[in-house]
Amino acid sequence: MPYSRLFESFKVRNLVIPNRILMAPMGNNLSGADGIVTPRTRAYYLERARGGVGMIITEAVAVNLTGRHRAGSLCLFDSAHEDGMRRLVEDIHHAGSKVAIQLNHAGRLVDPEVSAGRVVGPSEIPALLGKALPSPLSVREIQETVSDFARAAQMAVVLGFDAVEIHGAHGYLIHQFFSPRSNQRKDQYGGSLKGRMRFSLEIVKSVRQSVGNHLPIIFRISAEEYEEGGYSLAEAISLGKALRDAGVDILHVSAGTTERPQSSLYTIQPQALPEGCLIQFAEKFRKEVGPPVIGVGRIASPEFAERLLMENRVDLVASGRGLLADPQWPKKAAGKTKGPIRRCLACNRCVETITNQNPIVCCVNPLTGNEARFPLKKASRPKKIVLVGAGPAGLEAACTAAALGHRVSLYEKESRIGGQLWDAAVPPNKALLQNLIKYYESRLAQSDVEVHLEEEFTQKTLQGQTVDAVILATGSCATRPSIPGVNQPHVLTARDVLADPSTTGERIVVVGGGWVGCETAEFLAHEGKTVRLIEMLDDIALDAEPRTRILLLQRLARLGIEITTGCKLKSIGRDDIAAEVEGRELKIPVDTVVLAVGCRANTELEIKLKAGHYKVYTIGDCRDPANIKEAVHQGFRVICECLETDD
Repeated sequence: MPYSRLFESFKVRNLVIPNRILMAPMGNNLSGADGIVTPRTRAYYLERARGGVGMIITEAVAVNLTGRHRAGSLCLFDSAHEDGMRRLVEDIHHAGSKVAIQLNHAGRLVDPEVSAGRVVGPSEIPALLGKALPSPLSVREIQETVSDFARAAQMAVVLGFDAVEIHGAHGYLIHQFFSPRSNQRKDQYGGSLKGRMRFSLEIVKSVRQSVGNHLPIIFRISAEEYEEGGYSLAEAISLGKALRDAGVDILHVSAGTTERPQSSLYTIQPQALPEGCLIQFAEKFRKEVGPPVIGVGRIASPEFAERLLMENRVDLVASGRGLLADPQWPKKAAGKTKGPIRRCLACNRCVETITNQNPIVCCVNPLTGNEARFPLKKASRPKKIVLVGAGPAGLEAACTAAALGHRVSLYEKESRIGGQLWDAAVPPNKALLQNLIKYYESRLAQSDVEVHLEEEFTQKTLQGQTVDAVILATGSCATRPSIPGVNQPHVLTARDVLADPSTTGERIVVVGGGWVGCETAEFLAHEGKTVRLIEMLDDIALDAEPRTRILLLQRLARLGIEITTGCKLKSIGRDDIAAEVEGRELKIPVDTVVLAVGCRANTELEIKLKAGHYKVYTIGDCRDPANIKEAVHQGFRVICECLETDD
């Protein structure tokens, strides 16, 4: 087996985990409003268990009502929660995986609307971006909360869970008690390091007493807070040692908090952070506290995970977003399931979605969160489908249609598949997008899709063919504003320069400070150009994922890119542009103007085909210019929803 350590079993107390791959705990907003496991929850976890993961660690489960993080959070403090949890455990066990429950109290990070209107914490200090001022827990309430953790753990044992993880990381209540930023108590639960550790240790000791000696206890810890005034790594190590003495078997070493994007980018790492960016913390804990430890943090490939294990840097690896993108990646890596691994893009669309109180989604996997809705059965009546355009929307539609038994012909005018993914992968830190192209290349090669490259599709292409549907994924065209001088040769689009930066001069003005404009400006600066960015709005990159945006703005500043906001382009001359800022005219010398002001759908072919009375669907940018997630999901759903109902 190519990954001998990765698929080696792991024993702790009476638990034997069949391999070293764990599903990291991650919120999903799939539970019922009352915190009960739903069929959608079960289908989501079952898909990961079927994929071959050694053990699933559930999302954070609230131990009492005041500790519930958000409306979609699971709970385990009432008999009403038991039946769904029991069924969930049975599902996972039946699929061959083990399952640990993560117990949590969100403290001052709760949503008051789902926590009985009460927000509590160690001290009367709000979260960094929190609106509610928490009420300090009394000593009696602290002891009641400790008992709530123990009771939930005992319920978990009865329900069949294989292990308990205590969530002491990411800014939630246990973390809040340990951090001097949030704990300014003067009693036995605050002040000194010993006082700040007390709450964590009492919970662990109480949980150990309730679950007995046979069940493993895992403790998740943030090694660094990445916030001023937080605890030190040395203090975190001291806590780790004390936790081991109190009965913890495995330390799950993460970092950061979820209080605000600045520190949560270490908790939920964006594309710009390297693979395994937190492993040094797990190594430190393993060396100073001792094994076993779980490593987490963009462990994005089985090759990397295997290397971490072979080098004894960690004992187990946790994959969160990687298992959202491809629940089958463990079995694929083990050679038990055929097909390419669909890699996570670290785009954080999943996190954005649950933060906005919506059910979880994955940018590249339309089934994530929808496992119960789309069972992916073979088509009741296979159809002949013509797809035009091999960008992400067309590729997903073609591969899904072929997998469901339809006969598919895919036309692409370029010499390669991928569409705008190639340009999108050019800026710094975006090379991960090429993995998506490689994934679709492999899927197409293993499918029966007829692929026609370098073939311009027209209405004449359909002559002599009997087709049930034509699906257009012909993309979009870059927008050019209606201003004087916009059609001159030195006025290019972001797509133009990402495809060939040699077409630009030395002095460049990028017009449009959205995500695309900012990344294009960064790319051109790396090419040695002098770049200025202008934007009509009062800020830039507002459409970027928050954690990604923080790092992007930092890089733009380091590159010395001059940014002018509240700036409206008025006209373009041969050697300069005229703009308006706060009612005054601004002249900027320029060799090349790069437009990044949006796109418009390419609808010409749709109009012609509909006039010819063909059944036509549009997906991706030719329907509504958006992003990769929308393109992939539309490509999937046009097959699973529209074609199945169009008989």
